[in-house]
Amino acid sequence: MLEQIQVQSKFWRERQRVIREQMIPYQWNVINDLQSVNIASTNTGGDGDAQDTDKSYVVENFLIAAGKKQGKRGGMVFQDSDAYKWLEAVAYSLECYPDPKLQAQADSLVQIIADAQESDGYLNTYFQVNEPDRKYQSLYMSHELYCAGHFIEAAVAYYQVTKNQLVLDVAKRLADNIDAHFGPEDGKIHGGDGHEEIELALLRLYELTGEQKYLDLSKYFLLTRGQNPDFFEEQKRRDVALGRKSLIQGLDIMYSEFTPAYFQNDLPLDQQPDAKGHAVRVVYLSSALALGAALSGDAKLQQAAKNYWQSIVERRMYLTGAIGSTCHGEAFTADYDLPNDSMYGETCASVGLTFFAHNMLRSDHQGVYGDVMEQALYNTVLAGMSLDGKSYFYVNPLEARPQYSKQNPGLKHVLTRRAGWFACACCPPNLARMVMSVGHYAYHCDQNTIYADLYMESEAQFAFAERKLQIQQNTAYPWDGKITFTVRADQQGPEVKLALRLPEWCERYDLKLNGKEQQVTANAGYLYLDSGLADGDCIELDLHMSAQIVEANPLIAADYGKQAVVRGPMVYCVEACDNGENLQCLHLGSGDELQGHFDEQLLDGVYVLESKGCRRVFDFEQGRLYRAVNKSVAEQFRPQTLVLIPYYAWCNRAEGEMRVWLNPNPL
Repeated sequence: MLEQIQVQSKFWRERQRVIREQMIPYQWNVINDLQSVNIASTNTGGDGDAQDTDKSYVVENFLIAAGKKQGKRGGMVFQDSDAYKWLEAVAYSLECYPDPKLQAQADSLVQIIADAQESDGYLNTYFQVNEPDRKYQSLYMSHELYCAGHFIEAAVAYYQVTKNQLVLDVAKRLADNIDAHFGPEDGKIHGGDGHEEIELALLRLYELTGEQKYLDLSKYFLLTRGQNPDFFEEQKRRDVALGRKSLIQGLDIMYSEFTPAYFQNDLPLDQQPDAKGHAVRVVYLSSALALGAALSGDAKLQQAAKNYWQSIVERRMYLTGAIGSTCHGEAFTADYDLPNDSMYGETCASVGLTFFAHNMLRSDHQGVYGDVMEQALYNTVLAGMSLDGKSYFYVNPLEARPQYSKQNPGLKHVLTRRAGWFACACCPPNLARMVMSVGHYAYHCDQNTIYADLYMESEAQFAFAERKLQIQQNTAYPWDGKITFTVRADQQGPEVKLALRLPEWCERYDLKLNGKEQQVTANAGYLYLDSGLADGDCIELDLHMSAQIVEANPLIAADYGKQAVVRGPMVYCVEACDNGENLQCLHLGSGDELQGHFDEQLLDGVYVLESKGCRRVFDFEQGRLYRAVNKSVAEQFRPQTLVLIPYYAWCNRAEGEMRVWLNPNPL
């Protein structure tokens, strides 16, 4: 099994450096209200417009709950989770880059959280301070178990790295409090949280402690979902009858978007054929289903996870690995309804999709999961932060025009400049924990096979029974497809094999073992080496990486007749600062005319593509919107070399138009 990995990739180390040196200190200052920030109000649809404020209140809320500070609890109902995700990101940072000062900061936060926890294990600053008589009674939007889940995940990660016993004790007391209140027994609550997350956290706690009750409780939450579609409706009606206020500012308790389907609670999970409702909720739920199936062997969980996977990946996912087609409820809509300009594509949703894909690999060794994992990771996830780590996207469109976002209320959620922070700030710390832990996604293992899922320069340590192995991976991926694996291994012990993911984008590859060509056919997206790994083995994989022009399924109306450009795992886009305004008038050249080069000076180093395309000449009379087509006069085009950059790097220079899907060559 994978015991330890040190990421050495220039690409990923630069992003981790930015997070370590910029994002983590910046976010620490934000959650402690030490940083002056312009906090954006996000149109989060289902979770309401976040309040405009220059404070985050996060740590202050814990101090108030602990009785160490007087004041009014501030921020969103789920504000606690910002601290927890920060703590988890710190854990992964310390794992790779030990830092006593940072660890002392994190230890101080753990102590503050522990001081705020009640004697029975309950922990949620909103209900402890504002409405102590409402605990576990408004689960449709309380986010109590969601916040608890993020703390438990953070605690597991932080304990594994630092052995801080206090953080684990707090997590176990919190999990035990939840176990005492939820379950099938009489007198307990027969339902779960409106926002899934606790399910995944309990599984991670089970993996760490081996305590069966945490696995059982997670499975209960998963399998009870949809058994009583009226569960949340009953709580809402009771809150209305009691005259309670909405937990989300600006949204009525009976807000029409909050249907059972929004919460994935309309049908039992094994009867849900489609991904419906809030996109982040869906992928957090799906991640737990996949991990639960891997840990327990439960076929019902596995089938439910596969149903969600097929719905998302085959019918409801963008080219960039973004998910969530509408800002109304931050939700999925219908099959193939994938608009590029009004979409949502929340950063957190693609982070969750990465979790989902990784967990699917643990019980179903198919390369498609790794394909989607890197598709989401290299495109939407990384687009969620600026190159300097100081600003963020919540929404990740495939087409943007600043003047439309500013003047069209239906597009106000589509920012064309990243924001310094959000009142609903789930994405920045989520992104940080994802990038800092990226090495954990490079491999997965079964009883006798190491699967290479993400290619990145790294040194990984593995242990199988009594045998230890080390794999050094050398590569310039994602800019180059040549990867070399050098093995150091104990001579004695069980045979261990290596399987290499063959990406879906790769049309031609070469594979060598100790200098000899290997004729290996891919099986379910992996290249399996015939022999077991031996000390000194050198495996060379060359994934021939060239730019490709791709088209969408014709059922995706928004992309019909359009083309996009990809190279390796990267999706490319055009920006106005390189190509001029009115990007809708651009036409790609042929695929043979795509040329590229690596520009070390541009956008912290990117592989730039150029296409000998053209631009439609403006020949409409001023003041005229429409005219009859004159078939005797051919449309006029002038040659233009299109400059394309990786999608993740857009909006790091000037504010302006951006577009992924382009017109094909008209000539």
